[in-house]
Amino acid sequence: GISKDPKLFVSMCRCCSRYLASVASIVLLLCVHAQGNCTNVVVNRSLDITYVPDDTCQATLPEGTWVSHHGCQVSHLEAITIAGPSTLSSLYVGARDLRQASILFVDWLNRKRGGLTVGARRLGMNLAWVDDARRSYQISNATARALRLNNVHFGVAGYSSRLTGYAALQSKADQMVMISAGASRDSIYHNNSYMFGFLPGVDDKKKDFYRSIVSIATHVDDAWDLSSSPDER
Repeated sequence: GISKDPKLFVSMCRCCSRYLASVASIVLLLCVHAQGNCTNVVVNRSLDITYVPDDTCQATLPEGTWVSHHGCQVSHLEAITIAGPSTLSSLYVGARDLRQASILFVDWLNRKRGGLTVGARRLGMNLAWVDDARRSYQISNATARALRLNNVHFGVAGYSSRLTGYAALQSKADQMVMISAGASRDSIYHNNSYMFGFLPGVDDKKKDFYRSIVSIATHVDDAWDLSSSPDER
């Protein structure tokens, strides 16, 4: 796994630092999410999706669902709060490594750097996660619960394109900007102005792969002198 490869782990830390810092830089442009008029994206076990109005803004989750908080311990700092779904109740290496990298960055930001300067304000950063149990039919409710925690400014998606697809639907329903560093499926970002990510789209990866094959084949053809005899090749 990535946790056994220090170079990959450091790379993930840098990735998290980039996307979290990018979010912080535009915090003053957004408003805190308003409570009291919510829509829940409900995914059943057959993966059918429905949109359900919810005046209580309390998305249903199994009793005892884990919630994890980490963040600013500096008393004089105001804080940006970023929250979202993550797999907490079972070992899912991708989700765990994203959380650990985010925690490393936030600790450095708050304790070593003293927060971010945004305009005339100095801001720390808090993180919060609600357990999605790595289940497609729990991810949207976990996302809704996370985005509606007190004083949340931005959403952060978990690991994998499959789960993030459902989280993105909920972020759009809640009109909350959500960032992703663990999903590359292009459809997640289509027609959703509240969702953005930092991985190249999977369609671009496929195109780059095929372009590489064509380039190598062209190079081989150019280097292969068909006028020479087989003994000379």
